[in-house]
Amino acid sequence: MKSRSLPTLSSILEVERKFCSLAVRELTANGGNPPFRSLRSLGQRTIHDIYYDRSSILSSSGIWVRQRNGQWEAKIKKGGNFTNSRFEEISDPRDISRCVRDITGIDKMEEEQFGLQSIATLSTLRKAWVADSDFKIVLDTMDFGHTVGEVELQQQASFDTTLNLSIEQQKQNKMQEMDERIARFMERYSWAFRSGTPKGKLTAYFERKTIEP
Repeated sequence: MKSRSLPTLSSILEVERKFCSLAVRELTANGGNPPFRSLRSLGQRTIHDIYYDRSSILSSSGIWVRQRNGQWEAKIKKGGNFTNSRFEEISDPRDISRCVRDITGIDKMEEEQFGLQSIATLSTLRKAWVADSDFKIVLDTMDFGHTVGEVELQQQASFDTTLNLSIEQQKQNKMQEMDERIARFMERYSWAFRSGTPKGKLTAYFERKTIEP
């Protein structure tokens, strides 16, 4: 007799912790004590982002819609704070359209930028590494000189729709577990990360725009 599979829902979850910059000149496996268990360079690439919103309705709801190198993405904040963030990521234009419609009431598809307006355009030089198999370390330098880094964990997670816990609570539990792993990782390798309060790309972008003549 074949066992019946339980109904599940799958999501891409991302948890990240920001840092100001690297505390070492070059990130290498043996650059500090203790050394990384493993470190693989992903090289560097240029990222071109265009962020969209409508009267700050999305950002004030914790949603960021962007075109990254021509591909649409939406990041939906699921908790944490600026430095320690938790997101659900969606990339299907139909899902993005539904998300925008639920928040703004605008029912448009990607051909019309989901009825949104461009609010920021920036280019980033990104250096990236994978440490200890799972942790992605990125260092971003914007075209106007600002630098910020992140340690990220991303996971495709499946959730059981028949459990007593809601899907949202299951997501929160999984992201809490991911965040705790990042915290332990950054504490173990504290020699790699410069201390201080990091400033995000968009925050630095808008501050720069404000003081420009």
